[in-house]
This record gives sequence, structure tokens and C-alpha cells, in this order.
Amino acid sequence: MEVKFKKTVVFFGALLAFGLNLHLASAENKYLVPGDARKGWQIFSEKGCIQCHGMGEKGKIIIAPDLSKTLPVHLSSGGLAAAMWNHAPEMWEKMSAKWIKFQQLNETEMSDLFAFLYFIRYLDEPGDPLKGKEVLKAKGCMECHSIGEKRGKIGPDLAMWAEFTNPILWVQMMWNHAQKMKTAMDRGAIAWPKLERSDIADIIAYVRNFKSSRESVFLATGDPEEGKRLFSQKSCTQCHATESSVKSKGPNLGIQKKDFPPTLGQFAGLMWNHFPEMLSEMQRENIKVPELSAKDIANITAYLFSIRYFDPAGDKAAGKKIFQEKRCNVCHDIQKDSAGKKEGPDLAKLKGMVSPIYMATALWNHGPKMIGNMKEKNIKWQRITDKELINLIEYFNKGE
Repeated sequence: MEVKFKKTVVFFGALLAFGLNLHLASAENKYLVPGDARKGWQIFSEKGCIQCHGMGEKGKIIIAPDLSKTLPVHLSSGGLAAAMWNHAPEMWEKMSAKWIKFQQLNETEMSDLFAFLYFIRYLDEPGDPLKGKEVLKAKGCMECHSIGEKRGKIGPDLAMWAEFTNPILWVQMMWNHAQKMKTAMDRGAIAWPKLERSDIADIIAYVRNFKSSRESVFLATGDPEEGKRLFSQKSCTQCHATESSVKSKGPNLGIQKKDFPPTLGQFAGLMWNHFPEMLSEMQRENIKVPELSAKDIANITAYLFSIRYFDPAGDKAAGKKIFQEKRCNVCHDIQKDSAGKKEGPDLAKLKGMVSPIYMATALWNHGPKMIGNMKEKNIKWQRITDKELINLIEYFNKGE
């Protein structure tokens, strides 16, 4: 099935541009499984998910949420598993009503599917070229830059960037030119403009109107592990930390930063907005502003975004409490000597094996039978938060 996305970056181009090598494992959490988003997209289509869920297609009638929509916050693998758990009964009911064949998933397939669903949301919603034109005018960009009929006298013609459809490339170009722009703006007593939530996406949409016949430029795959190394090598760690236990002068960019931008375009806007403050601090600390290649930016961005896929370690005691409160113990034991007295599997066998991917796979493959048993016992399907799920996982992995 051919799908036309409304996102500003064509999906497969974005996979190459951003990079989806989730080889970086969190030191705080060792049981998570990485995945391949390219394969995840194939699974999403081949397993029939796309029959109900939208993925940004124009004009498609859908009966389930459009999973390409940008969320206000990041969903980790635990968050994705919890969302799947909470909506599973409704999904199974709709599949039955539409006579959609139920297809099981193995753990590798679920891992790939999660990688796809996690990263598709990093793409920005489609920009508005008319708003982009207004942004450039309102922010004073056209006082220096040329584009179309407007001729600035200082900065380069923005039409030169028309083939760069990925915000990562814009981050790189803006970062490397920001110091010169700051100097020129200070000389002309021009205030540093602040970009709003969708401004970068809108600007890109407008500038693309001036694209020549050349093809869009995409970027080679970003590597989170290499990005972590560069984050230190390029002196980012002198002001920013990513580990929860490390204090830093600038904002900690790890998973505890709840307002970290949810899309690549918004990340580009954040870097732009904070450049004057960053430059001032770097000059105070005698830190040279590093020159960053497009590959450097892709790797660093892949690192900062990918660490949000990993959940912090859960709380075993809290997980045990949830196991009882959610009435999991009615059907399941987690005791080595339980002798299989309950109809559900003995979860003691899973010690050290459970991850959000494992939970989602088990839910999907065994959930229809499980919900049938729960109805017979008059047990209501229990909703769960991502934190509760991670605590349960910790309880399963540590055991009694």
C-alpha cells in the first residue's frame, strides 16, 4: 500500500536523515530491546495495523487514532506498551467487527514496530508556507536575507536552502552561522528573534517553494552512540548533562527534562532561541563555539532523542502493590513454589526476562484469551500508567 504522508519530511527520507540505530542502552535500564523502524513500518502495513490506524494520509477514513500525530510529550517504550495495554480491548473489538484477521507478533517484530511508532512522531506536522512567509517577515529575517522578490543585503539567499527538507540540516546551518548573525544583529541593534512552536516547519514549507529541479537533500544515518561521544567531545557536557545524577550549569537534557521538544523542528527552534544565552555562557567560560557538521548534528540529535526511548528503573515494592491492586494475582502467581495452581502462567519463570517490548508482545498474543477469562470472573480490564508498568516489570524481573 502506498501512503502519502502529510508530515513535512517524507517518512523514508526522514529515517535516513535522522537515523534509527537504537544501539544505545541506558545504564539505568538494561532490559530494553532496540528495534528497526524501517522494518516496523513494513510490519505496521503487513500485519493490518494500517487498516484501522491513520498514518498521516490525506483523505483516509480511519476508525482508530492517527499514530503519526505529534504528541506534546515523549512516549518511552514503557509509555507505548502502557498505551497499547489501555486500548487493547477496544482494538480487539474493532478488529472483530471489521473481520480483520488477528495476527500474532514475535518480540523482534514488536520491537521494530515500537521503533517505528516512536520515531514517526518526531517528524513535524506539515508546515504552512503562508505562515512561514509571515514568520520571516515578522521576525525581521528579511532585513538581512534574500528570498524570492525580497532582497536582503547581508545574509545569504534562503532559496539556497530550499532543497534541505530536514530540520536537522537547518539546525546545522543555523548553528554554524549563529555567531556571525549575532555579531551582525548586535551591530545593527537588532533583537534576537524568538521562534515559536511550529515556526521552523512553516519556514521550511515556505522556502521549499523556491526549490529548483534538484532533488531534496537527505542526511546519512545518525548514530546515537556516536552522538553521545560527540556530545562530550564538542564540550556540550561542560554546560549540559544527560544523566539524572549529574548536576549542570545549563538545563539537563536527559529524560527528566519533561519539556524537551517533541519534534525535530521544535528542537531546531529551541537551539536557535537559546543561542545568545549559550554564547554568553561559553564566552564567560572561555569555551570555543564548536563547528558542527551535518553528520555531527544528526548524531547528537539522534542521541538526545533516543535516550527518551529508555525508561528509568522501576520500583519493585511499588510493582508488587500494583500486581495486587490491579488483581493480576487472581490469575497469576509469581512464586517459585506455586506449582501452577492458577490458570494463568506462573510469572516467576520470567525473572530477569521482562521488558516493555516483552509485555506488549505477551499482551498482544495472549490478551484476547486473557480478557475472556477476566470477563468470566467479572474482573474489569485495568488501565495502567507507564510508571506503573515499569514498576510491574521491575517486580517481575526481581521476583519474590
